Amino acid sequence: MEIFKQFTFEAAHTLPQFPQIHGHSYSVEVICAGAAKDGYVMPEGAFEAHTERVRKLLDHRHLNDLIAVPTSENIARFIWEQLAPEINITQVKVWRPSLGFGAIFRG
Repeated sequence: MEIFKQFTFEAAHTLPQFPQIHGHSYSVEVICAGAAKDGYVMPEGAFEAHTERVRKLLDHRHLNDLIAVPTSENIARFIWEQLAPEINITQVKVWRPSLGFGAIFRG
C-alpha cells in the first residue's frame, strides 16, 4: 500500500545558466509505502510531521545554501535524503506549477 503527502514551499535560487537570483513556487509529493497496520501505512500526523520538518528547511530560503545546484531534480533528491532515514519513501516529486515542469526521484 502507498500513501502520499503533498506540500508547497517558496524559495529562491541561482543556477549556472541563470546566475541572477530568482524565486519559484514549488509543489512536492512524497509517497511512502508499507503494510497497512490498524488501517494505516503510517498515521497521518506522523507523516505530516516528517514532511513539515523538510518543508521548513526549504521554505523562504536561498536554496543554494542547502543544495549546490538546486534544480528540480536535485531538490527532489535532497528531500529524499532528508526523509529516507526516517520513513519508507518510494518517490519524491517536485514541480513548479506555473511552468508545468518537474522531476521525480525514486532513490
